[in-house]
Amino acid sequence: MTIKQEIINYLSDRDHGTIGYDQTILDSNHFARRMFRCWLDGSYLGESQYHAHCASARDNYSDYKALRRVVIHSFVSFLAFEFECSFSTAQRAAVEALQCVEMQSLLNNELIDDLRDLVRDEVDAA
Repeated sequence: MTIKQEIINYLSDRDHGTIGYDQTILDSNHFARRMFRCWLDGSYLGESQYHAHCASARDNYSDYKALRRVVIHSFVSFLAFEFECSFSTAQRAAVEALQCVEMQSLLNNELIDDLRDLVRDEVDAA
């Protein structure tokens, strides 16, 4: 199986969801989503990665287009790291796995919410 196909399976595999729930990548408990949140919180590359993600979330909190760019880049970077492949291979696989533009848009909204969660309390308090 190619890396591209492994990524496609990873993103679309219903076995990575939770039983009795949505079981798709849109499910916040889907394995890929949980691991992406670990990517955002610095569990993969350390504290500096966490601070960079927080800064991006804070600086662009109300700018949907900017947040969309950040999460797309971050999600594809996460996939490339996880599958030890190039950014472009990960990006092509993600687009193929999420063929429907509506599905891509819904996932972007979910990933933006995951990113905003890093600083939500801080921004809400301000």
